[in-house]
Amino acid sequence: MITKRSLMATACVSLLASIALTACGNGTEQLNAKKENAAGGGKTLTFWRAGTDAAEKAYWTRVIQEFEASHQGVKVNYSEVPFGNDMETKLNAAYASGTAPDVLSYSLASVAQRANLGQYEPLDAYLDKWAGKSDLMDSVYQTGTYKGKLYGIGFIPDPRVLLWRKDLFEAAGLNPEKPPANWEELSQYAQQLTKKEGDTTVMAGLAIPTANSWTFWQSFVLQNGAKIIDVEKNEPLFDSPEAIEATQYIVDLVKKGVTIPNDSTKANENLFPNGKAAIAYDSPAAFVNTQKDHPELTGKIGVAGPIERKQKATFAGMRLLFMGSQSKQKDLAFDFMQTVMSKEETWKRYKELGTPVVLNSLKTDYIKDKPEINQAVFDAVSYGQGAAKVTYSSKMYEIISQNLEAAFYGKKTGEQAMKEAADALKKELPNLIAK
Repeated sequence: MITKRSLMATACVSLLASIALTACGNGTEQLNAKKENAAGGGKTLTFWRAGTDAAEKAYWTRVIQEFEASHQGVKVNYSEVPFGNDMETKLNAAYASGTAPDVLSYSLASVAQRANLGQYEPLDAYLDKWAGKSDLMDSVYQTGTYKGKLYGIGFIPDPRVLLWRKDLFEAAGLNPEKPPANWEELSQYAQQLTKKEGDTTVMAGLAIPTANSWTFWQSFVLQNGAKIIDVEKNEPLFDSPEAIEATQYIVDLVKKGVTIPNDSTKANENLFPNGKAAIAYDSPAAFVNTQKDHPELTGKIGVAGPIERKQKATFAGMRLLFMGSQSKQKDLAFDFMQTVMSKEETWKRYKELGTPVVLNSLKTDYIKDKPEINQAVFDAVSYGQGAAKVTYSSKMYEIISQNLEAAFYGKKTGEQAMKEAADALKKELPNLIAK
C-alpha cells in the first residue's frame, strides 16, 4: 500500500539524485573547461622580435592573426624592439622582473650569453613532438646549439650579399652587369658612384654603417684571412695585421666620404633599402624590400656573392626563435614555433620577405625560383660566418663598434682602434667570463 509518507520519501530521493547528477554534470563541464584552457584556450602568449622594419612587421601581423584563428581563445601579444642596446636593455629588465617573453625572435649573437644565464629554454625535450625537425638543414640546426644543447631554431638566415644599383652604374659609366671584383675595384667604384652637394654626401657610393658597424667590418676582416677571436682560449684576434689592414681599408673609405652617417640596425637609417646607396653588403630581404618600396627600381638591382680577397667570406647571421625559460606555457610557445617553422610558412616567408629557406625539402624550389639571385644567397650562407658563440659577444662587438666609430671620425687610426679594442676586451674578460 502506497502511503503519503512513502510518496514524500520517493520525491526526496529523486530530488537528491537530481541534485547529485547536476553537480556531477557541472564538475564534468568544469573539467572539460580546464582541458580546453590547458590546450591553449583563453591564454596569452607574448612574442618579441628584434627589428623594426615595416615589411617584417606586416609578415608577423599575418602569422599571428592566422595562429590566433587556429587556436581559439589564444591571444598573442606582439612587440618589436630595435637590435642592439635597446633589445639588450629591455631583455635584461624583463628577465629581472619576471616578465620575459614566451617566444623571442633574436640574433645568433645572443645564444651563448642568454643560454649561459639560463634565460633560454633548452628545446631538446620538444624535438620528439616536432614532425618537421628532420627537414631542418643541419647547418641551421648547429647554429642554434650551445654546449651540446639546442636553444634556438634558425628561421631567417641573414647572409650579406653584394647589392648594386644597375641604373647608377650605367649613369656613372660603369658596366651595370659587372659588380666590383676585388677591394681595389670596390674602392674605385664607391668613389665614382658617390654624389655630393658641397661637402655633404647625398648618395653613398658604398653603404658603410658608421654606428653598430661590426657586421660590415667582420666581412672584410674574414675576407682578409683574419679571425675575430679564439673561442677556446678567449683570446681576441682582431688586432692582427690582417684585421688591422681590413679595418684601415674601411676607415679610409669613410674618410673619403663615400657613405652617409647611419646605423644600419635601424630601418629608417639603412641606406640601400632607402635608395641612398649605390652599393651595399646587405641581406636578401633588402633586395626584396628596396624594389617593393621603390617599384621604379624593379629589375635594376644586381646581387652577387661577396668579394673574395684572401678567401671567400662574408657575415652570415641567423635570426632564431627562442623560448623564454620563464614561460609558464611552454607547450603553447613551442606550438607557435612549430607553426613558424612549417614548410608552408617557410615558403611564405621567402615569398613575402625574400628570406632564404632553411628546410632541405625546399632547397631545389628555392634555387629554381630565382637562380640568378638565390644561388648567390646560398653561396653566401655556405661560407658565411655569424657572431662568435661566446658569452660576451655583445660586449665584444660593442667595444669593436665603439672603436671603429672613433676611427671613422678621425679620433684614431685603424690600428689604434683595433689594438685599443683588443686591450679593452682583455681587461673586461675576467669579469665577463666569471659571469
